[in-house]
Amino acid sequence: MVSKKLTKSMFAGVAAGVLSMAAINAHAECTTTIGGVMALTGSLGALGQQIGEGAQLAVSDINAAGGVNGCKLKFDLYDDQTNPAVGVDAAKKLVDINRVPVIIGALSSGVSMAILTSVTSSAHVVQISPASTSPTFTQLAQEGRTGGYWFRTVPSDALQGTAMAMLAHQHGLKSVAVMYINNPYGTGLAGKFANYFKKMGGTVTAEVPYNDKQPSYRSEVNQALSGKPQALFLVGYPGDGTTVAREWISAGGPMTFLLPDGLESQKFVDDVGPQYLKTVYGTAAGSEKTPSLATFKENFKKKHGSYPTQAYMTNAYDAVMIAALAMESGKSDKAPTIRDNIRKVTGMGGTPIYAGVDGFKKASMLLKAGKKVHYVGASGPLSFDQYGDVTAPMVVWTVKGGKVAETGMIKVDAINKVLKQYAK
Repeated sequence: MVSKKLTKSMFAGVAAGVLSMAAINAHAECTTTIGGVMALTGSLGALGQQIGEGAQLAVSDINAAGGVNGCKLKFDLYDDQTNPAVGVDAAKKLVDINRVPVIIGALSSGVSMAILTSVTSSAHVVQISPASTSPTFTQLAQEGRTGGYWFRTVPSDALQGTAMAMLAHQHGLKSVAVMYINNPYGTGLAGKFANYFKKMGGTVTAEVPYNDKQPSYRSEVNQALSGKPQALFLVGYPGDGTTVAREWISAGGPMTFLLPDGLESQKFVDDVGPQYLKTVYGTAAGSEKTPSLATFKENFKKKHGSYPTQAYMTNAYDAVMIAALAMESGKSDKAPTIRDNIRKVTGMGGTPIYAGVDGFKKASMLLKAGKKVHYVGASGPLSFDQYGDVTAPMVVWTVKGGKVAETGMIKVDAINKVLKQYAK
């Protein structure tokens, strides 16, 4: 007969084993959710869907590497329809219902600004945009209105506007009309370009804002044409930008176009007609050639069957990776911890970490051992200043044979040299 003492011991051992297995299973099945707000439809929809794929690839790589702090990473992505009100509603759902500690997005500066000022800053939720470039975000941070919760993996239009002015000057343009979408992205980029183009000796013949979703922009086009410019700097998104470009062409405007990141879209080229876009000088945030960029391109091709071509896909990938690494560094998925660890995993001095499954595994191992890491992104090295800004080179693009094609790069040092030269 088995003694009571032995029976109790056996049951205790079995119970402990069951509890131990339950704990292991619970840990393996835990989920950490982050949010995303991006334009999957609307004026930016043609860009946003592909940018979202960049973020999703990061989630896949992180989960293949074992997840964040042992938990599966889930990405709840909402469509903001390129509309600030819709974006705010989506962000509120993510914060109030889904309880996410970080939101990746938005793309449009106007949508990102509405989310930042109405939701994330007051809720103390980290917001990382892969594409919002308005200089106003820097000003908000300087005024202490972001709480340190705002970051972006794309440089400010203070850089892009200057780079575009440099490009126009290099190509001998003396007079340019500017038409820009009437939102923070448009006003910020147009203003920076106009300021530096004038300082370089150029003439801005007109600065004409336009509102989105109008059936026609003929009045605005006629106003922009009145000064008889050599070229048009068109700031906007593929939807409304297509309508403006078509009406500019039909009105007899010169077919020399300066186009920014928002119009670096094959759909825009196809819809306007590549035969009308034979003289295009374009800029967008560039990616320095790093091992992360090569890994991102190959992994994207394996998953989608073709190489990535859309601007800001790498920036979206990096935004997710940085958030996840910050969680690993702080051993927590709480927003203040993420905020406080983002600079720790991107700053200089640690072991270089590159994109991909193996890169995240290596980072996780080093962070668990108390070591420092330095994430070198697919969009290039990312070092955030006190306002959540990064610097990066500007890619130069054009339309060749009817296709969007990158032709060169304007380095940060060259842009900073111009900024310093015309600082006064």
